[in-house]
Amino acid sequence: MLTVDAAFERIGTALRQRQYSLVQEERPQAGTGDRVSVFDAPDMSVRVSWKETARLLEVQVKVGGEWVEFARHGFGPRGLEDSAVETLVRSLRNEVAETSTDSD
Repeated sequence: MLTVDAAFERIGTALRQRQYSLVQEERPQAGTGDRVSVFDAPDMSVRVSWKETARLLEVQVKVGGEWVEFARHGFGPRGLEDSAVETLVRSLRNEVAETSTDSD
């Protein structure tokens, strides 16, 4: 099981490997609660959010000035499953790489 911080770190690392930069981050003061990180690249923006009450990890991309859902995964009270976060990271790596080359 992963912590929310560990899941955000893995997702952020995958995006930074694709030349995305962290431009905004909202973290709870108490260590638990909702969290949002926004990453930008020249061709696309990605927002990663955690909704503590719903136990929902969501990834959105900015399309035409609006945030559109890319992927989301709900987690039970025991924590975030490592395999589910890794699946999301792989999807991001594949999709971001494909989208980035579409404009070339």
